[in-house]
Amino acid sequence: MNPFFCFPVLAPASRTIPWRGKISARVQVVDTRPCLPHPVILRLESQLEAHCYDQLIANPSILDIIAQPPAVRYLDVQGKPATHTFDFLARLRDGTAVAVAVRPLTRVHKWRFKDTLALIAAQMPKSFAHKVLLFTEADIPRPTVVAHAPTTRLVERAQELGAPVIPTSTHLIVS
Repeated sequence: MNPFFCFPVLAPASRTIPWRGKISARVQVVDTRPCLPHPVILRLESQLEAHCYDQLIANPSILDIIAQPPAVRYLDVQGKPATHTFDFLARLRDGTAVAVAVRPLTRVHKWRFKDTLALIAAQMPKSFAHKVLLFTEADIPRPTVVAHAPTTRLVERAQELGAPVIPTSTHLIVS
């Protein structure tokens, strides 16, 4: 057995992701950044969350990212107690924390999620996070690939090691 190899561990999360869903998919990301003591497996609810995670880890000012942090309690518009679980909690190098909500743009408009997020942000304890960030598919940079994303690094490393480049037309035959 290789003494330098570390098996990835499952990242802690405040809630489990349901196996069945009408509008989401199950995505697992293995984070192999050198700053981590061992690789970490993150279970995400959608490809949009995976894109958001890639953007977060590519930001050099972000020190740590927690997926599915503990739920935040707040009072809704009617004054009733409610909870919200953010998708990520990002801790920056300057000590501030940002709670990140990931939603498709259509759901943001349909359910007026920005209003709900503003209400949550106003009641959120500073011990949890200092700011709130909403991430939608409009925030994904289309022409560029995030160079520091774990998947991208694996592909680049495979190319460095001489892995053959498979033409796009072959992908249809293989899958």
